[in-house]
Amino acid sequence: MKKNKKIMGLGIILTGALTVGVITSFAIDPLTSQMTTIKMNKEINNKAAEEVLVEVGSSKITSIEFLNNKEQNSITPSNLSDSEILEHMVKEELFLQLAEKEGVSAALEEGIKEAQKNRKILSQQPREIQDTHKKLIKEAGVTEEEHWEKIAPPEYQNMLSKQNLAAKIRDEAASAQKLNNDEDAVIYLKEFKDDLLKTAISDGTVKVVSKNINLE
Repeated sequence: MKKNKKIMGLGIILTGALTVGVITSFAIDPLTSQMTTIKMNKEINNKAAEEVLVEVGSSKITSIEFLNNKEQNSITPSNLSDSEILEHMVKEELFLQLAEKEGVSAALEEGIKEAQKNRKILSQQPREIQDTHKKLIKEAGVTEEEHWEKIAPPEYQNMLSKQNLAAKIRDEAASAQKLNNDEDAVIYLKEFKDDLLKTAISDGTVKVVSKNINLE
């Protein structure tokens, strides 16, 4: 299964925000400007020397992937430090690999269907929202067809895989009477991912390659 090492795929962020009205008309111009900056910075990142930061099973997280991830997700404000962003990337990769191991990972065909569904939802939104999405895709440096047919499907595939595994973990915890409410489920899942990382570091599944990185 193709894995996309992003905290959240930009296509999913933009489509979701636009369809539920998170991005309002007064925020469109600043967002477009930010997208232009992100594109320029990613082009600079891609020319930099690349080194492997962390090995996660058979996958690798490189310095360029980290920088582009950090840049791309600057569209959603957060107070995460560089080490926290990298740690999050590692946890998400471990979670994806576990979904595949547990037999609950989504197929690419499911990602394609999810992309098609969201494209249809977007087509039913007001013209202003549709035009905004087209403008943002253009600023990202891809065509609409490239976005919906090549970029969005694997992003949705990963999202669905993680949702499937999260549901499995919650159901098992609920059956063991470990959860009382939705808040318990959120905390339990966070602790599960924390433990997943600790175990992976301990058993060598996660190997820190760069001497400047510390995930302990």
